[in-house]
Formats: sequence, structure tokens, C-alpha cells
Amino acid sequence: MASRNAKFEEAELILRLYELRRETVMRQARGFVGGMQFLPKSAREFLDLMGKGGQESTYVLQVYGYWDMVSGFVKHGTVSEALVYDTCQEMYFQYAKIQPYLKEFRKHTELPEWMENLEGVIEGSAKGRKRNAAMRNSIEKMIEFRNRQAGA
Repeated sequence: MASRNAKFEEAELILRLYELRRETVMRQARGFVGGMQFLPKSAREFLDLMGKGGQESTYVLQVYGYWDMVSGFVKHGTVSEALVYDTCQEMYFQYAKIQPYLKEFRKHTELPEWMENLEGVIEGSAKGRKRNAAMRNSIEKMIEFRNRQAGA
């Protein structure tokens, strides 16, 4: 069992990571990635967005780079997977947006390790896979809503 001091340091790190999420540009990036504007329907759509560059692809890289870094902390034991699971639900939601397209994205960009830490944390536990499935279901409902709105 971790010492009380180690648990305190871990909690401090989680709070610091939360503070970074509140930074102005990161908030804008999270607003884009977490919102209805970023709901890729295919790997091609995701690749096209990233390939054109600009602010939107910068936002995607900033947000997913952040979550991959957090997952790296988990991978190396700096912060526990359980604490991240309990405090970073947004990470799971945002991963679910790109998860179906990761394999093809990596292949086309020749970046086989892209988001490997993030994928490992989420896919590496039964709880993570279950939450990812729930998030994918939520995203599918968001896409259906967007499609209905577009057809109205």
C-alpha cells in the first residue's frame, strides 16, 4: 500500500493536471474536441482534418497529446490508474471519439506509436473497456442527433 505522503503527492499531481486543463488555449481545444464539431465518422474524415492543418488539427493534437501524457504517467506508476479512472472521465470520452480510427490513422501517418499510452490505459483494463463502450454508445447517439439536425 502506498504511503500517505505518496497518495498526497499523487493527488497534488491530479490537481495540477486539472489546472492545466483550465488554461485558456487548452479550454478552447477541449471545447472543440469535446464538442459536436469534432465527431469524425470515419478514419478518412479524421485523416482529412489532421492533414489540412490549422487551428482544429492543432486543438486535436493538443488535447490528445495531453491525455497521452497523463496515460504515460499511469504507465510509469506516477499516478494510479484507479485515480485517473475516477477523476478523468473526459479522457475516456475523447478517446472513444478516435478509437475506431486509430489503426488506420497510424498506418496512413506512419506513426505506429501515436496515442499508445492512452490506448494502453483504456484498453488495458476491463473497467476501461467497459467505459469506452459506454462512451462509444454516447458518441453514436450524438452523431445520430447531429444527422437529424442536419436533415431538419
